[in-house]
Amino acid sequence: MPRASLLYCEPLQAGGDAFGCVRVAAKPMNPSLHPDAELAYGAGQLNPVKAVDPGLVFDATENDYVQMLCDEGYNKSMIRIITGDERCCSSLGPRTARDLNYPSMALHVASDDSFAGNFSRSVTNVGDACSRYRVKIKADGRLKVVVNPKTLVFTKLDEKQGFVVSVSGGPMAANSTASASIIWLDGKHSVRSAMVVYTDFTT
Repeated sequence: MPRASLLYCEPLQAGGDAFGCVRVAAKPMNPSLHPDAELAYGAGQLNPVKAVDPGLVFDATENDYVQMLCDEGYNKSMIRIITGDERCCSSLGPRTARDLNYPSMALHVASDDSFAGNFSRSVTNVGDACSRYRVKIKADGRLKVVVNPKTLVFTKLDEKQGFVVSVSGGPMAANSTASASIIWLDGKHSVRSAMVVYTDFTT
């Protein structure tokens, strides 16, 4: 199965993330055929061939995932069952679940109200030692998406670079979604992050 084979990929032996490789190399679905696809498939249709050479990966530490559990309301007893230690949320500092250094980004907004949000991310270079990536943005017309900086320059393997994605827009109706893709390109690799902005879903 693809996940097992990726564990033997050379770039991953340097500390990359197998699941991150799968996500950033995934092929997006057609939004005209699947308007709610971002909520269903994650980063897209898996491409294990491209995933073995992702170029960039999104690393997250164990503490990052524990912090996400804290943000989701897990208490010390519940976290101990998962981690096997006595870690407590108060020692990790305040954050939100969307701060997790994850390829995908999701923003819940109130319906019929303007919105704005930011996502801070960092990527690790597991491709060519010297490389330059430029960002390309594909977004639903209802969204304004800005990435800063627009270029990431790497001079060695395992080097990390950070960027901030800002998204804003006007009022959206209830039961609706709007999606975007943030794609880093160096002429060889295409590293995609999926974004979805969504309102409450009611029946």
